[in-house]
Amino acid sequence: TFDLGHQDANSIRATIKEAFEEPFPVTKMIRITFIVGGGKLSRSKYDSKCGQVVTAALNNLGFVEDRGASCVNECAGCFKSQHDTGKNIFTVVVFPRIEVLVSTASSGGSHDEDDDNLIPTNSPGYKMAVAPLTTFKNLLSTYVPTYLEKKACQQTLDGLRELEQAIESKMMNGNPLDSAEQSFYDSACDLKEKHSYVQKEASKHVDDGRLTAGEKDYILELNENRIKALMSEKSSATTAERLKKALARKQQLQKISPVDSEQYPPPLRYEANIRALRKKVMPLCAIEDNAKGRLMTLAETRAVTEKEELETEIAQLEEASCGWVEDEESF
Repeated sequence: TFDLGHQDANSIRATIKEAFEEPFPVTKMIRITFIVGGGKLSRSKYDSKCGQVVTAALNNLGFVEDRGASCVNECAGCFKSQHDTGKNIFTVVVFPRIEVLVSTASSGGSHDEDDDNLIPTNSPGYKMAVAPLTTFKNLLSTYVPTYLEKKACQQTLDGLRELEQAIESKMMNGNPLDSAEQSFYDSACDLKEKHSYVQKEASKHVDDGRLTAGEKDYILELNENRIKALMSEKSSATTAERLKKALARKQQLQKISPVDSEQYPPPLRYEANIRALRKKVMPLCAIEDNAKGRLMTLAETRAVTEKEELETEIAQLEEASCGWVEDEESF
């Protein structure tokens, strides 16, 4: 727990940025609490907007607010504001992004955690499966921001639901589960509700006209295929009603003007950081090019080393910016 009393806004922003800009190298989630306000006796020691400054700084680093967040790995990158009525203090609780370290057994042998899981624990599918519903909803806009990505997310959830149903069928037949199946079944939660939520959020893109030209073409193609299929079916009142809806949908889609702005598709989560680092790399590349074919000076060697370090940092930020189901071409 850290008390932010007697700190101004600039100091608070610097503290948050320095503390949470990089993932924590830990084996499991930790909880970090900041005291940002208090009752009458201690109110004067805090900046009047201390809590707002903290949450804004966290948002700038890509963190999301989740009132249901808890001290589990799936809540990495979340925070929540709380009022401790017993102590009469206001706090912001942060669950930092983490780089889970692989620990070795006391016998000296290593154990791969994924051996006990049906799907890799660092995969998007695993995160979708085990995240609490409230956390999943908060993370969706950050990690699955576009229409096509939400459709891909739906497909992933379809697969997860099929897996869950297969496990339930196995249990109903009286067959024991292996450790991987048991682990998945115990950890996965609210898959049906998550699927319904993603479907609703994807529909909002169409209703609000929030589509790229490519996304519009994709939906129009699906709609056209549906119309052709309905027209080839045997005539009936039900088919006629479905065809009427499909044709109305086509007219709605054709009226949509594709979005082409800085807001959609959204920029990379760490685009500003990446651009700043690339600017630093450019002059260092020129130094490296000029030194080719001869022995580099000490200053040139240092510049090349710095360039390599910056390029590594850029690669890490690009990886951290990639969405759950974002394909390589879109990224």
